[in-house]
Amino acid sequence: MPDARALVSSLHTLGRPVLDGEQVRFEVTRPDAETDSYTTRFHAAALAPEHSAPRMVRRVSSGWSDRAFTRAGQVAAHLSAPRAHPAQLWVSAADEPGRAVTDLPLGATEFALTPDGAQAYIIARDPEPGRYGTDPAGSAEAEPPRRITTLTYQSNGVGYVLDRPARLVRVPLSGETAPAPAGEIPLPDVHEVLRLDGDVRDVRAEHGRVSVLGPAEAPGTVADLRTTVWVVEDGTPRAVPVGDLSVQAHVWIDAHRIALLASDVGPGHSDFVAQVTGLHVHDTRDGSTRRLTPTDQGELGGDLRIVDGEALCLMTDDGAERLVAVDLSDGVEAAQRIRALTPETWTVTGFDAAADGTALVTAATPRSCGEVFRLDMSDPQSAPLQLTELDSRDWYAAHPVTAATAGGEVHGWCAIPVGPGPHPVVLSIHGGPFAQYTAAAFDEVQSLLDAGVAVVWSNPRGSAGRGRAWGEAVRGDFASPAADDVLAVLDAALAGHPRLDTSRLGVQGGSYGGYLTAMVIARDHRFAGAIVERGFLDPVAFAGTSDIGGFFGHEYLGTDAESVARQSPLAQVGDIRTPCLVVHSEQDLRCPLEQAQQFYAGLLRHGVEAEMLLFPGEDHELSRSGRPLHRISRFDAINEWWHRRFGLPAGHGHAQDG
Repeated sequence: MPDARALVSSLHTLGRPVLDGEQVRFEVTRPDAETDSYTTRFHAAALAPEHSAPRMVRRVSSGWSDRAFTRAGQVAAHLSAPRAHPAQLWVSAADEPGRAVTDLPLGATEFALTPDGAQAYIIARDPEPGRYGTDPAGSAEAEPPRRITTLTYQSNGVGYVLDRPARLVRVPLSGETAPAPAGEIPLPDVHEVLRLDGDVRDVRAEHGRVSVLGPAEAPGTVADLRTTVWVVEDGTPRAVPVGDLSVQAHVWIDAHRIALLASDVGPGHSDFVAQVTGLHVHDTRDGSTRRLTPTDQGELGGDLRIVDGEALCLMTDDGAERLVAVDLSDGVEAAQRIRALTPETWTVTGFDAAADGTALVTAATPRSCGEVFRLDMSDPQSAPLQLTELDSRDWYAAHPVTAATAGGEVHGWCAIPVGPGPHPVVLSIHGGPFAQYTAAAFDEVQSLLDAGVAVVWSNPRGSAGRGRAWGEAVRGDFASPAADDVLAVLDAALAGHPRLDTSRLGVQGGSYGGYLTAMVIARDHRFAGAIVERGFLDPVAFAGTSDIGGFFGHEYLGTDAESVARQSPLAQVGDIRTPCLVVHSEQDLRCPLEQAQQFYAGLLRHGVEAEMLLFPGEDHELSRSGRPLHRISRFDAINEWWHRRFGLPAGHGHAQDG
């Protein structure tokens, strides 16, 4: 069997690069199998490496979890958390070590400094008295009951939210640059600035005002995905409605205009299906909001910055996550506003930029799970300069695969182990569905290759990256178009690569990918096995148990009982013949545990060979950010399953095809 522990331990994720003098400071997150946790620490690299080659990277912090470095005036600040503790705000003057200036019960999730560094505005959850450890004498099981009166009251990865709302608080920092008094130095006072019925997020402190995003209406019994900007001026908060928009991020262009990354959720306030997030500008003087980018193409997201008359953000683009610049000038056609700055094979994870046109980018590439690059935004012909060399793993080579279907050309990839073969093949299906696979290095593919199994993966109809029509193609027919597409790409890969074994095929996927896997094996019986992970498997139960159940299934599948049954894996379970491994997490609130239990019981009821693997303490993000030892156990279980299904000998495994 391949060494899953070595694979997981070799992974790293880079993010939040910050231009800091003559260097770039960035975050490196690594799984740590020894402590079964993750570390995040700041590192630094020179902006101009000697001889234009990557040079030494220096670690510049030593906390267990250090993130969100920010400078303002004489103050530098970041969030830091000891192992197994919530993050607090740490502040230092100049480059001194600094100290924690908050002791928030559930920690801080994000913050912003005022430009002079005199104030910090922090998003922090406020626990209801007696809950979440605020009463050391009482256990969670002994807490009073929760009275639920709203449709939305929980969130995957958090749990219940209405009894610990995310609020905005202010912490004065002026005393942090003053001489130290005698005796103990007290923590600054925490002042509550804004509390809503619902969470606030995305705090900004720019152009003389502080702002956050919050719900347009207090949570009720009907789904409402609209967002409102809340502005605090002279200590007084006020709502700034921006229309029927769900806003991901915002930033101030000047004292009156706000740039918004947002999508239109329609007059019913819940139409999220394949809505293309675009750049909008809201003018607080007349209350107008206008969209600058196309409504059906150019799916924007990520962070949002204003640099020299352009808005910088990310764009999901047919197998890539690219840094783009959006022209804010008047009189420019929507389709001409977006300018891509990074290659079409990168997955950008963070960026920073300066007025001189220098941009810093952290990105995963086809040959690395994360490096730092310097770009010259003013010269589109200049090549990115790689500043780091952090990835020593020899990643696989991905071969592009294209297939023609009734919906159009479908794009995907194939990776093959070395050796003459023929190699068994697993068809891998992504979640979402309005998400995508990319060309960047991917641990899921590498793990299967290490086990001697080839992999085919693609972006079928319903996926992101190719506009609204492509993403909306599965509305009302949640399985068939995407199933046709993934099977067509599989067949194209089998026809194009003679080292693939057409007689030993498997299929696996998570979330929507788990759903589509279940629907595929109900209609296509050529697979030796299947893995259905954290799947959307029973739409009826999902509506009342998932944290997004109030709108997700209704918008994609509709509400007609016969139509929902036609699109339900649980209703089709009697057609399945393929041996199936059902993988789920016990604390998954996106696709709750009952989804797996009902599907597993249905398989057994119809005589299908099935196993169920349940992970305690994990939520919907197990494969991406679960405990390292659980991620290792998951890879081991998946590889062991395919070894059995494909009849591979014990210890079988291959390096990847370069």
